[in-house]
Amino acid sequence: MVFIHEVSKRRGRTLFRLFSFFLLVIVIYVGIATPLIPALVIRDTQSNQVVWRANIHNEAAFGIRWTHSIHRSTIEEQYRIVDGQIILSEMSFHDYGIGMENELAPGEELILADGRFHVRNMQRSFPALRLFIGQVRANHTLLFAGQDIPLSLIYKPGEAITIQAEKRSILSELGGY
Repeated sequence: MVFIHEVSKRRGRTLFRLFSFFLLVIVIYVGIATPLIPALVIRDTQSNQVVWRANIHNEAAFGIRWTHSIHRSTIEEQYRIVDGQIILSEMSFHDYGIGMENELAPGEELILADGRFHVRNMQRSFPALRLFIGQVRANHTLLFAGQDIPLSLIYKPGEAITIQAEKRSILSELGGY
């Protein structure tokens, strides 16, 4: 009788240890697979493959600069990231004409300073930005963390990309997806 009781006790401890081990594995997996790390991500629009990413904090800022195909002048847009949304906050350009802002939203203001037009106090929200990297003269450039990064160095000119803010997990950071 004592022998059966000991075997039963050992079996109970073994099952408890096995259950504890599997519970620990699940907790670790959930911990590394849960998206917690905010990042600015550029993906190939067609395949959804990440081609560039950088960790950020909320209220991070970045810009995009390019040369307008008709005016052949530089346009620069400034963005903020708020709660996963990309907010266009300011735009500046040299020439006012085809393809440029022609109406201001309430609260926005148009200012002429330093020989450039500036549309300020913009609050235009986007879940993501989609664009084709220019092949000829657009020279799309990402302005991020004090650096000017030509998008043609990040991905192939002529290809469609999607820029978005997202939360990434430790697992996705290690695996790159």
